[in-house]
Amino acid sequence: MATSGSEYDVVIAGAGPTGLCLAGELALAGVRCKVVERRTHRTQESRALGLHGRSMEVLRMRGVADPVLERANSVPKVRVSLGHSMLDLRRLDSRYGQLTIIPQGETEEILEKRARDLGVTIDRGVSLVDCEQHGDEVLYRLESDGRQWEERTPWLVGCDGSRSRVREAMGAAFEGDVYPYTIIVADVRLGVPMDDQLLIHVGRAGLVVCTDFGNGWYRMGVIDRSKPWSDDPVTLQEVRDTLAKLFGKDLRPSEPLWTSRFRIQERQAETYRKGRMLIAGDAAHVHSPLGGQGLNLGIQDAMNLGWKLAAVVSGRGSERLLDTYVEERRRVSQGVIKVTDIATRMMTSDKSAVRAARLTAASIATRIPASHLLAVGHLSGIATSYPGMAADRSSRRTVGRRVPDLEVHRGAAGGTRLFDAMRSGSFVLVDQGDGGPSTLLNPWGDLVTHLRGTVRGAKGPWPRTEMILVRPDGYCAWAGPRSRAAAELPAAMRRWAGAPPVSTSTAAGER
Repeated sequence: MATSGSEYDVVIAGAGPTGLCLAGELALAGVRCKVVERRTHRTQESRALGLHGRSMEVLRMRGVADPVLERANSVPKVRVSLGHSMLDLRRLDSRYGQLTIIPQGETEEILEKRARDLGVTIDRGVSLVDCEQHGDEVLYRLESDGRQWEERTPWLVGCDGSRSRVREAMGAAFEGDVYPYTIIVADVRLGVPMDDQLLIHVGRAGLVVCTDFGNGWYRMGVIDRSKPWSDDPVTLQEVRDTLAKLFGKDLRPSEPLWTSRFRIQERQAETYRKGRMLIAGDAAHVHSPLGGQGLNLGIQDAMNLGWKLAAVVSGRGSERLLDTYVEERRRVSQGVIKVTDIATRMMTSDKSAVRAARLTAASIATRIPASHLLAVGHLSGIATSYPGMAADRSSRRTVGRRVPDLEVHRGAAGGTRLFDAMRSGSFVLVDQGDGGPSTLLNPWGDLVTHLRGTVRGAKGPWPRTEMILVRPDGYCAWAGPRSRAAAELPAAMRRWAGAPPVSTSTAAGER
């Protein structure tokens, strides 16, 4: 079997949203990248269809939110049929106070175009069969049309789904549970249209999540506790009968675009990295689909990993950066698994005590303002933070927190948005201090964009914070006054970006 050398710094297995987003991030940072995908074409099915607020924010940072919105249906509210509870996403401190409904195939198309425009090679109809690390390289075996061959790469990332070959090769356990019931998914028209764009209907017999695509079709995700597992294809009559049972009336579904049946699992890999092999997305974690977190977790994995892996590939950063990817993202996915598990079991239970508890919980989450904001913050990913980034308790209000899309004004000129300044994938230093521009980060050259001026209209600590260093994924790496910057700011930059790539003082990009 022939073995070819490496033309690429990183090879990614899997051209789903996670793999394509990661490829774009790596290419933006100048990393030579290839994606291999067993499917010959992008998925034509809707599959994962909801982009939460934080995912839309990071897409905005890279200039691809608008193409998504042009194709999507924006849903600002989620109704839960427990005491007529309503989750209002518009309360989020974000321009994306909504759930953005778009079929997965269209999300993939947008992310693939971005990746190809940045120079990423995407090989379709090619399956990754096996892989193994040898020294400073990973040897991996590919297969296409019955032919197998081997290639080498310095780094391999598995974004290859819940049955990941990369995870298996890493020897990472994928432990968890399988729920005792199954879910039926159907994209259909309804003869009895729903009053809500997104409804979670909870009853004694089970649960239905109904999502409006905005074009006449609805996604119906159904859990019927009494329905045993079957390997048979889902029929339209089965969908009709099950919906009638759970809603108590015939919704007259028709013209199915896609149907599926699967078991719900919750699993997490014991580690996301072994040497020069890493995993992200469904290869690293799976969970109940309630809340629509899977696609969003994968995109956030990619945004967290991309710039870190690029720093290591370039030689600037140590492999400790990759350990922070594992620490930060594994903690987040572990929390999502826990919350979605509790919610799914509560929503599908027929025990009277649990039914009473879920009614109370829904009331608290939707009618008490602080609880409501907490619920939509975690649902959307807007409230996600990385507490381990903070060096001490005093910095936890800022460091490790998501930085909103700050509007920075300078003189009479119009304001510049933080997310617009992040298009290049650089760090951004927001400087509200008096005097000339800071030169502390000049050794890092164009890895830092300077954004000078006054923050206006933002909530939280940001308008009162003199200097804010923002990581490429939009989280605060350091914040404080100029009086502390000389001692702390370069150290924070070195921690997250690695050693300066230039030895002489160069003018950093400024807006």
